[in-house]
Amino acid sequence: MKASREMTPAAVWLFDSPLLRQALAQVNLPALPAIVRAACGLPQRDLAAIVGWSPAALSYYERGARDGLFDIRAALQFADAVGMPRAALLPLVLADPQAGQDKASSAGPSRHLSDHAAGAGPTAGVPRTVTASHLRYWRACTDVLYERRHSIGGALLLTSARQQWQRVRPAARETGIGPDGSQLPAVAAELALCVAQIALDAGHPQLARHLHIQARALAGHAADTMLTVHTLADESMLAAEQARADASREPARHALRLTLRAQEESRYLPVPRLHTLLALRHATAAALLGDHTAFGAAIRRARRELDRGQRDNDDPPAWLRYVSDTQITATEADGCLNLSDPGRSAQLYQQLLGGNLSPRSRADHTVGLASALLRQGATEGAINAAAEALPAIEHGIASARSLSQLRAICDATSTLPAADEIRRCCDTIHRTLAASPTAESQNDIETAATPCHDQ
Repeated sequence: MKASREMTPAAVWLFDSPLLRQALAQVNLPALPAIVRAACGLPQRDLAAIVGWSPAALSYYERGARDGLFDIRAALQFADAVGMPRAALLPLVLADPQAGQDKASSAGPSRHLSDHAAGAGPTAGVPRTVTASHLRYWRACTDVLYERRHSIGGALLLTSARQQWQRVRPAARETGIGPDGSQLPAVAAELALCVAQIALDAGHPQLARHLHIQARALAGHAADTMLTVHTLADESMLAAEQARADASREPARHALRLTLRAQEESRYLPVPRLHTLLALRHATAAALLGDHTAFGAAIRRARRELDRGQRDNDDPPAWLRYVSDTQITATEADGCLNLSDPGRSAQLYQQLLGGNLSPRSRADHTVGLASALLRQGATEGAINAAAEALPAIEHGIASARSLSQLRAICDATSTLPAADEIRRCCDTIHRTLAASPTAESQNDIETAATPCHDQ
């Protein structure tokens, strides 16, 4: 169980973890449900209910007391019920834990799941009746996706995330909802917000916007204040990203309005990390609008709220766990760059890079440092920093925003020899992501425009 919860950095998703691949290659099928159950923190009764087995049958399968899982129909029933791409069973077929992995792919070590999962039917594994067990499993999937997004970025995760959403969306819209289905809109909305963040990370803002439309509709059915605030905060983030690429200030103003609404809605919620996050959203919008005073005040408020949360030993939900002192410093560094203070921005990024960071955070902050150095006129330092970030980005450990910043740095330092090599690598990654099945399709946009819960 301990090993099941510890995915290596190369694993995009549970179904791509070395532990599960090794078990399949060794035809250790009793380990299949045990690994999935332990990784998601589910008791046997919940996983059994999701698959349609009795808890006793699942217990027998996990202990190897019955050979039912060696029937391919039972194995496929399990895979479909938990949303496991059938391509992930290749190690079982070929007796090779590396089967199906395209190590030459510039999109990362798990491109094979993207290619095959995209062909799976969007409603595969959709339950006829949603139970509390399904809700707990989908919450666990959302928590894992949030954790992986912050550790490896969205480029590698988008297909796995969309596959989970394509199972939950029709369940929220079409299934007969049982007595435990009253929480379904909230669970579905949280997953939609998570997938939207991953889509934005992967460079698909249009898909992220349509997922936000669905999340907003679901949040309205859920009547959950915390969820409403979460939706507003994420919409503010999306508007801020649009403001970075828009000559008009209206997206930044919209980001500020959304943040103020979220702050008003959350005034009675005793969740310090939530108020920290909203202060950071306020700081970002203020920086994009050129308001030095409001930016400084928001950063100071974020630090006060975070200190209060640490004193209270709060236990925030998964989407708030990344809110930390590191995140505050990163927001301040980015805001200083928007406020034309690249010297202070570079200082803050160097401070961040001296700490213990995930590969994804290190890549993002190194690109941020390169951008700050470029704004200072230190072109050689900027291109050297960009070169340091490139290996991680080549393996998908970064956001589309970092990739865009790298290309801008290369364009501004085109006279330097290293810039050409970095630009070629960035163009290759961009083409790979653009050709990926995870890109926005017309089907994504059409289904996203449909309300997800019609009760």
